[in-house]
Amino acid sequence: MTAHLAWRLAFVVAAVLLVGGPSLKARGNAVAVRIDISGGRLAAPVAVTDEPLLKLSSVYAGTFLGPVINAIDPSWDRYQVTLVSEARTFAPELALTGVRRPYLLLYAMNPQTGEGFIYLPARGEHGYRGNVNLIIRDGHDGRWHQAFPAWAELLNAHIPRR
Repeated sequence: MTAHLAWRLAFVVAAVLLVGGPSLKARGNAVAVRIDISGGRLAAPVAVTDEPLLKLSSVYAGTFLGPVINAIDPSWDRYQVTLVSEARTFAPELALTGVRRPYLLLYAMNPQTGEGFIYLPARGEHGYRGNVNLIIRDGHDGRWHQAFPAWAELLNAHIPRR
């Protein structure tokens, strides 16, 4: 490789990082700002902004998501839960940008134990395309998972029990 070609390649890489870097960084630094819950036994949709729940609802960290399981009881109520994330700027103070992105999941709660379960939409299902535009979770889409217990406990406070 000639010195001239090496400099051109270095310039192109630097330009890509300079232009694309902030948006990639901001996307990875997004924070949950609201959780919308609908369906199941709810009479009307609920918007949740409880700080402890939001801190556990980072789409990128996945702290709400536990291990994959085979199935859940089909008689349990199912709720559509949308984790609404807002990107932060690349600036040192990481201010919110106003750009909000939804991440959709289904949630079911064992009415006897309060244990929560999460389903991530599969390819072709409602919400899949938007979810994978935020983060790809190979092997997790189209499957049920245990919900992280602390997250489920906080979310359950907004869902009617039988």
